[in-house]
Amino acid sequence: RRRVEPAMSMWFSRQLWEAFMSIILPTLSLLHVSWMFRLNGISSMVPFADWVYSLTFDTFKRVVPKSPGTPRSSGGSLWRVLVYTIHRVISWFTSTASSKKAGEDWENPEVVGRCKRAGHVPLYSFCDVPTALKFWSDGGGWSLRSKLPNVLLLNGKWNFHLAASPQDAPIDFFQSHFDASLWDEIDVPSNWECQGYDRPIYTNLFYPFPLDPPRALRRGVWSSNNSSNPSSEGGDLSLIGGWKWDHERTNPNELENPTGCYRRVFDLPEGWIENGRRVFLLFEGVDSAFYCWVNGHRVGYSQDSRLPAEFDVTESLVPGQNFIATQVMRWSDGSYLEDQDHWWLSGIHRDVILYVKEAVFIADYTVKTTLPEKRGGPARVEVDIRVQEAVTSDVALPTDVIVEALIFDANGTQVAGVTATPEDLSWCDSGEVYGQPFDKDPPQFNRRALLSLSVPAARLWSAEVPYLYTLVVRTLTPGVKGKTFSHRFVPASDVEACRVGIRSVSISDKQLWVNGVPIVIQGVNRHDHCPKNGKAVSEESMLQDVLLMKKYNFNAVRTSHYPNHPRFYDLCDEYGLYVCDEANLETHGFHAGMHPTPFLANNPQWRQAYISRMARMIQRDRNHVSIIMWSLGNEAGCGSGQLAMAEWARANDTTRPLHYESGGSRSNCTDIICPMYARVHTCERMAVEDPSDPRPVILCEYSHAMGNSNGSLDKYWRCFRENSAVQGGFIWDWVDQGLDATAPSGKTFWAYGGDFGDKPNDAQFCINGIVFPDRTPHPAMEELKFLMRPVTFQVTNLLKDNGTREIDSGNVDLETWMSSTPQIVVRNWLNFLSLDHLKTTWVILADSGATLEEGVLELSSVPPDTEVELPWKANLPDLVFLAKKVLALRSAAQTAPLHNWFLEFRTTVRVGTRWCDADHEVAHTQITLPVPVNGFRLPSMLPIPKSLSVQSDAVRVFTLGDDLLQVQCAGGTHMAFHLTGPLIGTLVNMGSRGKLILQGGPSPCFWRAPTDNDRGGEAISYCARWRNAGIHQLQTVQNSLLPVTQTTGPDGSLRISVVLTMTPGGSNRKGVAGIGVTLTHDIHTNGVVNLTMVAKASKLLPPLPRVGLRMRCSGDLQEVDWFGLGPHECYSDRKASAIFGHHSSNAVDMHVPYIVPSENGGRADVSWLALRQRQDGPGCFPRNKGNELRDLPQVDGGVIAPAPGLLVSIPRGKVAHVSVQHHSLEDLESSSHEYQLEEATSRGDGAVHVHVDHVHMGVGGDDSWTPNVHSEFLIPTGNEWKWSLTLAAMLAHDDAFEMHRRLRAADCP
Repeated sequence: RRRVEPAMSMWFSRQLWEAFMSIILPTLSLLHVSWMFRLNGISSMVPFADWVYSLTFDTFKRVVPKSPGTPRSSGGSLWRVLVYTIHRVISWFTSTASSKKAGEDWENPEVVGRCKRAGHVPLYSFCDVPTALKFWSDGGGWSLRSKLPNVLLLNGKWNFHLAASPQDAPIDFFQSHFDASLWDEIDVPSNWECQGYDRPIYTNLFYPFPLDPPRALRRGVWSSNNSSNPSSEGGDLSLIGGWKWDHERTNPNELENPTGCYRRVFDLPEGWIENGRRVFLLFEGVDSAFYCWVNGHRVGYSQDSRLPAEFDVTESLVPGQNFIATQVMRWSDGSYLEDQDHWWLSGIHRDVILYVKEAVFIADYTVKTTLPEKRGGPARVEVDIRVQEAVTSDVALPTDVIVEALIFDANGTQVAGVTATPEDLSWCDSGEVYGQPFDKDPPQFNRRALLSLSVPAARLWSAEVPYLYTLVVRTLTPGVKGKTFSHRFVPASDVEACRVGIRSVSISDKQLWVNGVPIVIQGVNRHDHCPKNGKAVSEESMLQDVLLMKKYNFNAVRTSHYPNHPRFYDLCDEYGLYVCDEANLETHGFHAGMHPTPFLANNPQWRQAYISRMARMIQRDRNHVSIIMWSLGNEAGCGSGQLAMAEWARANDTTRPLHYESGGSRSNCTDIICPMYARVHTCERMAVEDPSDPRPVILCEYSHAMGNSNGSLDKYWRCFRENSAVQGGFIWDWVDQGLDATAPSGKTFWAYGGDFGDKPNDAQFCINGIVFPDRTPHPAMEELKFLMRPVTFQVTNLLKDNGTREIDSGNVDLETWMSSTPQIVVRNWLNFLSLDHLKTTWVILADSGATLEEGVLELSSVPPDTEVELPWKANLPDLVFLAKKVLALRSAAQTAPLHNWFLEFRTTVRVGTRWCDADHEVAHTQITLPVPVNGFRLPSMLPIPKSLSVQSDAVRVFTLGDDLLQVQCAGGTHMAFHLTGPLIGTLVNMGSRGKLILQGGPSPCFWRAPTDNDRGGEAISYCARWRNAGIHQLQTVQNSLLPVTQTTGPDGSLRISVVLTMTPGGSNRKGVAGIGVTLTHDIHTNGVVNLTMVAKASKLLPPLPRVGLRMRCSGDLQEVDWFGLGPHECYSDRKASAIFGHHSSNAVDMHVPYIVPSENGGRADVSWLALRQRQDGPGCFPRNKGNELRDLPQVDGGVIAPAPGLLVSIPRGKVAHVSVQHHSLEDLESSSHEYQLEEATSRGDGAVHVHVDHVHMGVGGDDSWTPNVHSEFLIPTGNEWKWSLTLAAMLAHDDAFEMHRRLRAADCP
């Protein structure tokens, strides 16, 4: 009985569960993917879910931290629940949200600023027009701005002290007499957590403080149901990790509301506060709320961590030395609106600038453009200029002022100008300000001038042709001579300038149009992120991002999920990227089943804060031509707050559409249907669901790039380029948000959530970029570049209907195809450019790697967005003639194709541009060509490789006890086999001529180190199902083994066979599902080994990660060659960009160092694989005791000389998925960081780990929280797999291709 119960328990916990999952999984996945109705599957449920959340928030969600000394509560009660429920019902129907008494500014949602100037475009205060023109002609760099005469950059070292809370800030620290000599120094801009103060916190879904709006305090202790870091030991990634806040306990090391106190002294340039000039203090970004003092006078308060705060500090300044202080609170009520998926980092993280303006100055200006009525005609540019002048004791009446606008082309030539006289100016308000209820407008004169200019022969701006003009606006005021006014108007040195582009944006007919042309968004989401400095990003880093995006064929970026650094938009204008500019608003923590609700949006107390974030973003960025749409934020529900934001935006900018996903992705707040992570079929359905809806479908996020991901991207791009109403999307996301950290061993690594002891955290969910933190591209970038390439090629009568590169060999042979008048189909996907600026070359390659013919294809006549057909015979060689010519050459043995040949087109840039050098490749296409009707005739071969040339009568066999069987072949090839144990029937090792090649294997392998996508989905994830079924613990069942059989063939070969069963832990209990395996080694007299594996998995097992073989090779075999797809990492569902060919690499570079180690480095569709000794000198490998080869010659030190190489050859018509690297599967699985992986590998024996798989599961990537590998890339069980490979030792000068050709020429060598 004791033996039966465990068996039943095992059966129920694994097999029954998997059977249940196979039935229920489609339903569970559908619900999980729908994210509580977010993908519009049940869109009518959105308002109901919002209402239920609002109704029950106070009862079930709000957590009120207790002050020290507060008695412990006796817990909730039914009466409390009932009272709160009644209260919320009444609140709902009376539209009076429950509120708390207003506290401090940082705990009062109605206050988002004090004395903060109205939002406006960036101002530079140029001293004259030539200075303005030179500034922009030199690129407008941030370093140039600091050198402008009217600008003083206050970046650098500031005195710093971190207090536990605002109440703990040193008394009067903002006074000039305060002694801060013992304070530290900190860099500005920076995040103080990146400077060693407090700790970074990463969350995706949760707020890092208990919900008690508007208060944000960390008074208490966080705990989680998870016993370990979600990524450690291969554990499952959890998005609902069970974090709970215990307000009854305290943590003495936890700061309640860390408060940074900053101080700095500066010298005011001479003359800045004379003659009525005004001086402004600008903070480009401070997280999350702060007060500012100048010379002890409080000049203002501000919230919104990603937008500028500017104060008029004229009255507080004195000539000479001045003093500035700020008090920055880490948490504020504004933090409730900033729950984005990134690191919570604090402090002054963008530039601090002081600048001076003339007494009558330009306070703001707005540019709007209208396209020419016909191409090459004049364009209309309208400029709305606001002029301010302070009312002082010396200025009681407004000064007469003339306002002038000038437009210069890219060469600096003036092409338009207009002047407004004093009479043309009209009175206006001082600018809209929200969330500053206690401010009174300072006495000032506010006037505006509306100017209209005509730009002749206008050149339009687009991402492809980012042509920019320079707009200069200036004031002219009466000059002063002695004590009388001259009525002669002269330039008065208040000059502003920016670069402008002429373009239009519109929505109609289910398409987004730029300059009257529908475009496809080839976009990516981007966070401001630096691994060293957090949110304090440098101009060099921003430029690096822009250049990489351009080089990899991106044309758009979404500033997720907040306005980025202002310099970033200048670069997008200049280099050509469309921008979706997003407001700094996310309240994801107020969620119901991951569906963000509009809990705060529907509270009138927060309304001004919502509008402020939208309005100030538009006011700052509206003159950037690159911005083609405004976004209301991200994952904040859709309520009255969003409606107010949309209303303001539409009233103040009619030139751009609105974007907003939350609330159903097609609410009244958005002009674009913008779902996130919708599958291709969902996008196609949305596009046609309502024929009267003019909005296109553009994915705000898709293809979650977490670790080894981005599978099935080609399906999205097939849809984007075939369905005009589905116009692309933005990849999530650009950069892995790893932060620099130091391991206990002293090694540096990139940290993620939890690595700093931060609680709560969402672990590695911030590691989901397509570039590493240092901007090294992930392999998936190659896939994106390929799919977004600007020009594609096809050949008629060649491809199957499904668009794959596979030849329909049953219908197409070379002779028939050439007689069918084939055409080269060229598609220009550019919207505004012909292909004149590009150069396309072609080459015909054999699968030997040899170039058979090459040339240039002239494509200058292909207009934008056009497909043309070019006759093959007029542009490319006759393939029938070429095939005969190649086979007739003396070098045919080295060059002739074995099975296939290929046509490759490569398109490069003719002349260098701003973003790339000449010859930069923008596109490539490889096409498999048809073969002759009888295949390629094998030419006379080269001499037989030495490794295969030695023969003998028979293989010699030696038995080493009961455990090992040793085999010796002609030419000195040795190998040994296990006769017992878990590795029965597999190689112990293999050597040739006394040199070690293999240290173990090949042995069956069905497991892989789980990727992040494998872990996604909680209990229904692939990883959870694999572990539940014991796939990770498969071992040979010992007590049911059949003995190893040995048979000798008539040619002297030896066959070694074994039949075994693999189950979790090697269990032989009844009812345990497993995999049956038969291994057969045919060892030939010349030392070549043909290995055949037959495997059949129980249908009660879930889909498998892989079916293949693993082996450990000598550590000296570092160099890797293969014929197959490459050169970069590729998998069955992410290989569109890989090309067939002869590729070379090494065991170090084949490894992809994903921040969370996992399965990586695979290469798909490989015909042969060769490992060779390093070329930088001989090495030695330690003798492995217990795995010794009999009678092998030894050298000094008891070591075996290194082997020249090993060839793995796959039979004709078959291919394998391979990987080669120094790291074992076990080390990859057990390591949660790359430094741990390196340390684990360094403790190993130095072997090179090789996997050769018959089939390998795809990596998925539609998202990372559901099991979403597409069905055709899964490995279903209940099937039998049979496949084989050949192992052959290689000498130093053996040619791998020639050996592969010989091995495949006959069944036996």
